[in-house]
Amino acid sequence: MSTLTLELNDSLFARLLSASKARNLPPAELARETLEHTLAAVQLPEEDNKPSAYDLMKDGFGCVDSGLTDLASNPKHLEGLGRWRS
Repeated sequence: MSTLTLELNDSLFARLLSASKARNLPPAELARETLEHTLAAVQLPEEDNKPSAYDLMKDGFGCVDSGLTDLASNPKHLEGLGRWRS
């Protein structure tokens, strides 16, 4: 469990103590419940919903033709492959 330190003004601290006594809960537990309730209502963006670079670019793949055929399949371009240059 992580620790969070908050600075509260006197008025807010008095309200927290009053509410914690009324509910018979420690102030820290009441603060945790309040944070849980408040954060549950907030819609946070999820990392999983972000599109990947592939998703953003997939419509553009193959739309430009260089005019060259696949160089890996042309024997002329494979001459000397794997040999040191002289």
